[in-house]
Amino acid sequence: MFDPASPFIGKTDPLQPVQKTSFAEDRLKVAVQSCELLPGSIATEAQISERFGLGRAAVRVALARLSAMGLVHPIRRSGWKVLPVTGALIGDVIAARRQVEPCLAEARPDAVALSRMEELAEMIEVLEGQRDSASLTTRRGYERELLDILSNAVGNRLMAHFLVGLWDHSERIMRFLETPALPPFAACQARALTQAVAAGDGARIVALRMSDITTFQEYAFAGLMRDRTELGVPLDAHDASSNNGQPRPDGGATPGTKITGEPGIKSNNGVSS
Repeated sequence: MFDPASPFIGKTDPLQPVQKTSFAEDRLKVAVQSCELLPGSIATEAQISERFGLGRAAVRVALARLSAMGLVHPIRRSGWKVLPVTGALIGDVIAARRQVEPCLAEARPDAVALSRMEELAEMIEVLEGQRDSASLTTRRGYERELLDILSNAVGNRLMAHFLVGLWDHSERIMRFLETPALPPFAACQARALTQAVAAGDGARIVALRMSDITTFQEYAFAGLMRDRTELGVPLDAHDASSNNGQPRPDGGATPGTKITGEPGIKSNNGVSS
């Protein structure tokens, strides 16, 4: 019987097709969330494949999955468009988080998970206030890990899955609105949250999450007030308003441009971020 793991078979490619697709999806998701692929930008599968060194087939499947997450959508005869960041999107994300995050009151992590939360809270406190890129990236990774531990301990898996998607959108919005004129987005109340979880205090958990959502809302509002992006009717409005016949939340209301490699430049005629 053929054994693909046999040591006598040459290892020309260490990744199987499924692994390639998973790697491509993870890489492109990070690119979208970090605004490496700018909101509103448009690129073909060939351009994305070349830019990130990924196979065309894996890129095609990965983009389809990101489309299902609401992060990108296809534009007829143009390629794939990264979902623009708009005031409406920000408002929808905030409203949805206020509706869904109370489910975290039911989170009951086991002893191992709770111990990890305590470690993460300590490291977040150490990194809070540091503004260099490496420290910010590390701190935010710890914050997200802490929240993921909470979501994994929620009994209602559908709610938890939806919440993870909202956190993904929130991270992308925060990254997009960050400018030198604004201080970095504040750290979550990791220590207090961990203590509330350990005590099984659902009301305290919800209060802390609502407070963090309010902080995010204020940060987003401040960022929008400093944004000089021009609003107008895009050329691709008709195509952007649909996704295989399904209405899009942005309705194609933000103009897109072809993808570029220039960092810090908004894609919709805006100023440098």
